[in-house]
Amino acid sequence: MKKWMKSAAVLSLALSLLVGCSSSPSSSGNQNENGNNQGTAAEAEPVTLKLGHVWSSSEIHAQAVEKFAAEVEKVSNGTLKVEVFADGTLGKDKDLLEGLKVGTADIWVGGAGVLSGSSDTAKIFTVPFMFDSQEHFNKVYDGEVGQQISDRIQKESGYKVLSYWERGARWLTVNKEVKTPEDLAGLKIRVPESPVFVKSFERLGAAPTPMAFGEVFTSLQQGVIDGQENPLSLIYTSKFNEVVKYLVKTEHVREPISMVISETKFNSLTPEQQQALTAAANGEGKKYALDQVTTGDNDFLKKLQEGGMTLVEPDLAAFQAKLDGFVDAEFPEVKEVYEMVRAAK
Repeated sequence: MKKWMKSAAVLSLALSLLVGCSSSPSSSGNQNENGNNQGTAAEAEPVTLKLGHVWSSSEIHAQAVEKFAAEVEKVSNGTLKVEVFADGTLGKDKDLLEGLKVGTADIWVGGAGVLSGSSDTAKIFTVPFMFDSQEHFNKVYDGEVGQQISDRIQKESGYKVLSYWERGARWLTVNKEVKTPEDLAGLKIRVPESPVFVKSFERLGAAPTPMAFGEVFTSLQQGVIDGQENPLSLIYTSKFNEVVKYLVKTEHVREPISMVISETKFNSLTPEQQQALTAAANGEGKKYALDQVTTGDNDFLKKLQEGGMTLVEPDLAAFQAKLDGFVDAEFPEVKEVYEMVRAAK
């Protein structure tokens, strides 16, 4: 009898162990280090990223951003979403970029020169007359040199550049006919809040006036400034032809649009989400911006002239001569990168 009872007890213990083993984490979802059930990836809530920019919805790059946001959700299978805040809703460019560090925004899209406030390397974006052609520009920012620039910026600032988008060359719009640098003497020209823009226009003899983009139209209208400079697409969509007379074909800077996220936020995403975000940043939105800028510049020029602007083709050699040795004298910290860009033809 005792022998039978002992065998039954052993059998009961073995059955208990079997039941215990069958209740493993794999059958009830993943558990964290505290033993709490986290659920499967499919059950997790999608991550929503706030994207801010300063353009109106009619601007080419604002439309490109919408395409990017739609593609993010698609390629991430719904695990990642982008909520777009346009027209400076979350702040000016500088505020948005700083907001990436404190969480008021997660992604910023804007002129890459704004990054120069956080990174010495980023000063390269607005060096005047650096590119020989649009093809030269594309080769740099879609190639190895562009990646090296991005890596340096991330190391210096903690900002990760997801992509560079086409923006088009910058033209000068001003309320006086400008054919030579001497014609710029004393004119108040609005420039972005970038030391390179300020120094280059000082060299040209103008009075550079850093100002948030949202204030430019009114400032031109009220005579606070005499002119500004931007790509044709933005000059047209901002209706600057209504408040300024001359359109000067300087094409002095080819600055890319940059899409930026903080390194910390990017690293908080899963590898799959990181891959989806990067793919979308270099996908449909980027292609749309390139197509619209490339095919649209002639149309924008025509419409601006029809809107009352007078086209001026200046003496570019005179402008370039004024800026000889600019990098060596003013920004030696980007000389190495500048030489890399110049060599990438």
